[in-house]
Amino acid sequence: MKQNNCAETVDRMQRGVAWGMLLCGITYLFIIAEELTPKGTLNNVLDMITMGGVVITMAVTLVAMWPALKQKLGGQLIGPKEPEGFVSGAMLVSFKNGWIVTTLSITILLSFSSRLELLELPLRFYFTSLFAIAVLSASLSFFWLTREDDLENMEE
Repeated sequence: MKQNNCAETVDRMQRGVAWGMLLCGITYLFIIAEELTPKGTLNNVLDMITMGGVVITMAVTLVAMWPALKQKLGGQLIGPKEPEGFVSGAMLVSFKNGWIVTTLSITILLSFSSRLELLELPLRFYFTSLFAIAVLSASLSFFWLTREDDLENMEE
């Protein structure tokens, strides 16, 4: 049985959590679409997709976090004196980028608030949209920061 070191476990967990965030954001896009469609067959299909998205998001996140939780409960997880790895740093930067995009989105919504009131959409729509923007921008930022590029493989 192969034993992963703590840094590899945390990196794998953070990648899994980023996948969970991406799936969560996509699920919330379906919730937004459901909010905009009239009651009927399409709305029911979107509701089923949303329920499936919630279950898949929870499963992906739990599967990603389980090895790290198991090591933490066993007292084997990284101590506070060990430096963070590249993936941990990318996760923190992606959260910062998500916060910036969310703040920018709120600013845009506020600047168009008088026009948006004419749409008479429920407040839930805007909160759902902002949450989707937050988790999608953070997860996409993480995947962009940790992407594999071929620059180091190129010969001069």
